[in-house]
Amino acid sequence: MTEPKYGWMRSVGLITSIPLLILISTGIGIWAGSWLDGKLGTKPWLAIILTLIGLAAGLYESAKLLIDVTRHSGD
Repeated sequence: MTEPKYGWMRSVGLITSIPLLILISTGIGIWAGSWLDGKLGTKPWLAIILTLIGLAAGLYESAKLLIDVTRHSGD
């Protein structure tokens, strides 16, 4: 008897984590930028810059996850 393959569960789990990944990385950027703006008096520039960096990081990691999922979907 062969073992059932559960690779699709891994794929679904990775894909459903993408929105959370983007939200958390963007939220960390907003938080860090706002905190630094308060400390350095640069309001709102660091918040904007770090938010965009956090968003870019989240999108980059999401793209890496999607590439990984599509590469291993045929296994």
